[in-house]
Amino acid sequence: MKLNYSYLLCGTCIVFGTSLIYLSYRSSSFGYVHWTAFSKEILAGNPLRRSQISPADLQRSLILERVQSLESACDSADLSAYQFNFYQVTSRFYVDKQANLSYCKVPKAGSSFMTEIFFALDKDEKNNSKNSILKSKSIDEIFEMSRNRVHMIGNSKLGATPMLNDKELNTTVLLVSRNPYSRLYSAYVDKFYLFGLVKTAMEISNKNKKRHSSCGYDVTFPEFLDHVITTAYGGYPINRHWAPVYLLCHACDVKYDVVSKMDTLSNDMESILDYTNVSYSTRSSLINIIHRKYENKTAISLINVYIKSWNQYKKLCPDFLEYLSKIWKSFKIQGKLRIDLLFPKRKFAKAIKGEININEVIAIFLEYMTKYKLTSGERKLQRRRALVKAFSTVSEETITKIQELYKLDFMLFQYDTSPPTVV
Repeated sequence: MKLNYSYLLCGTCIVFGTSLIYLSYRSSSFGYVHWTAFSKEILAGNPLRRSQISPADLQRSLILERVQSLESACDSADLSAYQFNFYQVTSRFYVDKQANLSYCKVPKAGSSFMTEIFFALDKDEKNNSKNSILKSKSIDEIFEMSRNRVHMIGNSKLGATPMLNDKELNTTVLLVSRNPYSRLYSAYVDKFYLFGLVKTAMEISNKNKKRHSSCGYDVTFPEFLDHVITTAYGGYPINRHWAPVYLLCHACDVKYDVVSKMDTLSNDMESILDYTNVSYSTRSSLINIIHRKYENKTAISLINVYIKSWNQYKKLCPDFLEYLSKIWKSFKIQGKLRIDLLFPKRKFAKAIKGEININEVIAIFLEYMTKYKLTSGERKLQRRRALVKAFSTVSEETITKIQELYKLDFMLFQYDTSPPTVV
């Protein structure tokens, strides 16, 4: 039988090229120098097409393409023309030298998830410390903690620092970005539609001469954006939950080894864990949670913190059922519940009759999330529709100011500056 030498040569190139990728990638903290040129060829389809390499290798090449794009954009950007300043924000980095990972914490861009990852790395058997932060908790239990507790412990125990020193820069340094439009809307839903930043919500409401409703202050999305703009343009401190990532992470001053995005973080995490000092068992547990359990565990964590917030501010919303209906709507906005599901008022009324049973409340949410589960595509579409609807109420003048405030985030992380208008 004759061999087709062109096929043989192609096959040899594929095997050799993939091996070169793997070996080069492992030879540096995140393989940037060796990978850059080769990943360009992969993404361009020459000599290897995307379909001819493993998903893991493709994911790594995409991560490194973002690193290169960030560095190139920083080199070309006129940073001196940006009118907002680092003194307006409070930066926070997590560092785990033992695990070989540092991370710029960006609220509303997977920061709860990343803090939980750091907790899991801290309790790993490869960590020399015998005093794990959450020694008594399993990895599963870590991901069910309320977000308030997660951040409170994380900020005090995870070696949080406002800037990385030279030794910390020798670890794998990670940044996670998010589209400014979706990040702003997420901050609004979490902190103003529900009970989050109640004092700020009251100030916005008073400024607009509004009376609080039967359940909170009913700050609208445009009113929230006006507050964001007025504060930032006035030179005042910008809340971390919506401060530009460029400012929070000193994106053009710190050399990042990994640049991820909110919508690819779960997939990127497998590659990131490959470059941490973590045991196989911990890595496997984390991957299992990320791909199989995370949606439900996130829901448990969110409901816990939402109910605790209501307990703190229930004078502003005496009817707990009304607040539960707002949580129900927020879950639809987040793509956790189908948009056409009616609020099961009777079921919830039974669960909270007398003393509130949080476990029963959580069980009802999980029942509907499981029974009427959305596909990833449906979740994405539902979130997009909610985002488009929200921005349809925003004036062009406000959009222009938002674009200026976040112009470096749009540029450095390759997001479209156009507001979301099409589903």
